[in-house]
Amino acid sequence: MGNSFTKKDCSQGNEETSSDNSTSESNQKEWTMLASDSVETWKFSSVLYGFEPRIDYTSDIKGRLQPWCTFGRYFSVKYDSTEKVLDRHYMKIVISEGCFHSTQIRLPRSFYSRLHSVPEPASHFLKPIQVVGYRGGVCILQVNCKDYFIEFLVIHMKTGTVLGTHKENIQGYKHYLCDCLISPDLSSFILKPNAMYVLNFARDTFNSSMKVVSCKGNPMPVIRENLFSNVSVRAFIAYDPRYTWRRIAIGNYCKHGKDTVIIFDLKSDKIIQSSDPYSHYQTTHNISWSPDGAYISSMVLGRTIKDGFFNFPKVLIYESTDLAIIQSIRTNYLSEVPTLSPTGIFPVFNNTGTIIAIPYGEHGTYFQQVAGVKVYKAPNVLDLQSLCRLCIRQYFETYDVDRLPLPNKLKDYLKFKPFWE
Repeated sequence: MGNSFTKKDCSQGNEETSSDNSTSESNQKEWTMLASDSVETWKFSSVLYGFEPRIDYTSDIKGRLQPWCTFGRYFSVKYDSTEKVLDRHYMKIVISEGCFHSTQIRLPRSFYSRLHSVPEPASHFLKPIQVVGYRGGVCILQVNCKDYFIEFLVIHMKTGTVLGTHKENIQGYKHYLCDCLISPDLSSFILKPNAMYVLNFARDTFNSSMKVVSCKGNPMPVIRENLFSNVSVRAFIAYDPRYTWRRIAIGNYCKHGKDTVIIFDLKSDKIIQSSDPYSHYQTTHNISWSPDGAYISSMVLGRTIKDGFFNFPKVLIYESTDLAIIQSIRTNYLSEVPTLSPTGIFPVFNNTGTIIAIPYGEHGTYFQQVAGVKVYKAPNVLDLQSLCRLCIRQYFETYDVDRLPLPNKLKDYLKFKPFWE
């Protein structure tokens, strides 16, 4: 089981193991382990704990270096061959997710002649067209063009319509992979370089700016430019699900020479909260919010790299109110190449935020994939409103909530939709 902390312990940087003599405050905030499962059976057993069934936990994820942009889901993209493009007045693109329903969109035929392909080995990770962001039925396609542009198309998956387009002029740079993180209300997205790609294939030949772009318009207007340009590559970002678009958590924000986690307000341009840089080593490889916004979790990178393998020693869980670290859970022997393993998906909260899944490895193997998953339960919720929501969601999935005879605002609350601007 993980190690529990009080806020006082976190501020002093002292780590304690949980025991029968823990204080009542510590017990109230302790995450308890429920079960452990092998990675082979986890895809099926995860549904029983309320996790999203479409998350791709397989290790063959060379085509996507950004599971945090798609909530762990993997989309493949196919487009017309030269012969088919010549026979039609348009170019057809098909976006597929395994055996689920595919989305077809039509683009002008001129798009085909503009597509740019990068040479090996970068082409394993950067395709002419690929999905670089997804949320709530909306995806973002990155289209690499020969005319020194990268185009981003916002697609409504159900109707197959293009909601908006955005162009990035990369003259003087190489083509590179981007991360697109869509806001909870689907109104905008954060655009930034993908760290693993640019550091391996496009070092010093990419635009390091981070910006906020609207999801509608042709072209789509840029809301914020040059956002945290000094940390845009290393930053891991997640939207606060309680807000429509304005509040985000940022991992690897440098404070006093140390990596920290901050909560930033995009509208007021202010840092709302910051974690204690001296309480823990906090360099992160992934960051995520619980659906109710009560907790933030971070997969922490190890201090050393050996033979190209990154070490992921633990997961930190923060309280979102003050970013105090209330739990540190060890991953056990997890040492991997992040671009070839599903480590980047974790930690994962279930649909109600009451359970978190954390991976672990096997001791004694040279190359280690994720061997299994441990499931931890959140501390008991104390407010009546949240308890009522959890009780209802035990019997009704998200798609069933709309059938209940309730006001729309109450349905949105039950579905964990944002309720603040």
